[in-house]
Amino acid sequence: MTVSPNRPLPGATAKGAHLAQGFMRDRSEPSTMRALLIEGGGVRSAFAAGVLDALTDEVEPFDIVAGTSAGALLGAAFLAGQHGRSARVLRDPACRAAFGRIGDFLRGGDLVDLDLLYYAAEALEPLDAAALCAHPSRFFVTLTDVESGAGCLIEPEPDELVDALIATSALPIAVREPRRLRGRRWLDGGIALPIPVQQSIDLGATHIVIVRTRQAGYRNSGRSGRLAAPWFDRHQPALAEALRNRGDVYNAMLDLIEAPPAGISIEQILPRRAPACSRTGGTDVDVVRDHLMGMDAGRTWLTEQRLRGR
Repeated sequence: MTVSPNRPLPGATAKGAHLAQGFMRDRSEPSTMRALLIEGGGVRSAFAAGVLDALTDEVEPFDIVAGTSAGALLGAAFLAGQHGRSARVLRDPACRAAFGRIGDFLRGGDLVDLDLLYYAAEALEPLDAAALCAHPSRFFVTLTDVESGAGCLIEPEPDELVDALIATSALPIAVREPRRLRGRRWLDGGIALPIPVQQSIDLGATHIVIVRTRQAGYRNSGRSGRLAAPWFDRHQPALAEALRNRGDVYNAMLDLIEAPPAGISIEQILPRRAPACSRTGGTDVDVVRDHLMGMDAGRTWLTEQRLRGR
């Protein structure tokens, strides 16, 4: 199957439409462009949070930082220079209360309350949006368009940041109502654009570092997407199709990582064991264990870079 490329959004700002409207970098340019891509995974992202904490203040700024779902939240804190914030959020009882809300879900609410998560995180430690927006790296998030089922990579304006971060984390079914942004309705970017590898290459990235939350050798069976798809068949058929194709899209992305085009370098920072946390939860000890595993993986990667003279 063909993985749909990013395309222009109706009513998108010039900044947000860069990828679709001629912002592709001239591949003949000899300069190096570095991209950091962060996979999502809900609470499982404690590993990625540890990796980013290890990298904070230890690496030259990346030209591009892009995240999917929880990966976008981690990327925002990373660029804001808030070392440890993501782990503190994942461990905070008020933030953890946003997950697994079975009673709310049975009464017609959300299984994951993203508004509660956002405001609890802000009460714990506000995201330094000013530092994020002032950072020299360009920050992108992935989203899935409910109407078309297409995955899109957007660069949010400062006044769109909160909506974009919540939209990319809106898991289908777990969150009943899609989020609105730029006149469109959006759900979790991981449905149709799990990691924006090709889109980063199209932006001009020549050296890509991907922080994964899955172990080496993982392949997506597509089972969860196929199970979720019938929920949307009647009213959002394109989204249902995207869910059915999710496994194929994810695995095609892995194929690209394993065999990138000539002139493109891709490195992965992966967990050495399966994370203790799942997408929707884990104990405080699980979060700490996964975060420490991530810090160890990040430090190992930094050591390897120094030995290579990078």
